[in-house]
Amino acid sequence: MRTLMTAGRGASTAIALPLLFGLCTALGAQQGRGRGAAEPQAPAAPVKPLVPVATNTVVAHPETYYGERVTMTASVQNILSKSAFSVAQKTVGDAAKAKMSGQDVLVLAPKLQAAVTPNAYLTVFGEVVKFDPEEVAKKAKDYKLDLPADAIEKYRGKPALIATAVINESFLDLTWRMPPPATPDEEALDRLMKKIQPAFGALRGSIDGSNVDVTTQNAVALKQAFAEVEAIWKSRGKTEPMQWAADARKNAEAIETAATTGKWEAAKTAAGPLGQACGTCHTAYRERFDDGSYRIKTSK
Repeated sequence: MRTLMTAGRGASTAIALPLLFGLCTALGAQQGRGRGAAEPQAPAAPVKPLVPVATNTVVAHPETYYGERVTMTASVQNILSKSAFSVAQKTVGDAAKAKMSGQDVLVLAPKLQAAVTPNAYLTVFGEVVKFDPEEVAKKAKDYKLDLPADAIEKYRGKPALIATAVINESFLDLTWRMPPPATPDEEALDRLMKKIQPAFGALRGSIDGSNVDVTTQNAVALKQAFAEVEAIWKSRGKTEPMQWAADARKNAEAIETAATTGKWEAAKTAAGPLGQACGTCHTAYRERFDDGSYRIKTSK
């Protein structure tokens, strides 16, 4: 389910729509400007807060908002392409729509993943620009504008919003790239990763504290978990991640042996590559989606 998250897209706890404001830390000027002294650095520009604004206000005073980061809550008026639509304040009936003609604001959503619904209420986040295809290309370098020619001419020179988020009435961000349903292998890998991470964290602490019982317990747990990971990749015919899992299993075995014989330096040596195993495999074979979940890369 596509949900708006707390501290960015890496979090996994759904919450109501947040407005996150903050300022970048200014860099202090260095003391002294004698011969050979470093030049002072200018303070970093503060991040502008998002400005809540109505569409008709932007239409009436566009120059005030060009370059500003804003939020607009309005209804969808026209769906213009797969990534573009216009919004205006809520209207009821044909007469009201006619009265609001020319009061809509073009929204360009380069990362839109799901279609918007006509007349639906949305909250859009983004930067206001004076619409021109060349200006859009500068602001959204990887975006291929897909507006029809008549729409380009209709909105040229008018205020438009390049959206970074499009939130519907259920607080779902329609710009998020969501994962396909998990396969049994993916569900199994997810369960194993949730066992491996805390076990490894406990293991590192117990090795540093020379705690035989805790080290042995977690080394055994990791050994079993990596054996299951190894089997999953073997069943998929992927020799590289299968070998990484096998190496991790062997390092867990080495730590178990080292702990029972009091060879703590050997345990620390084996813990290094063991800790790198998951990161190496994730980078090469697992893909992270905007809700924080992972899937096996389809290209692998």
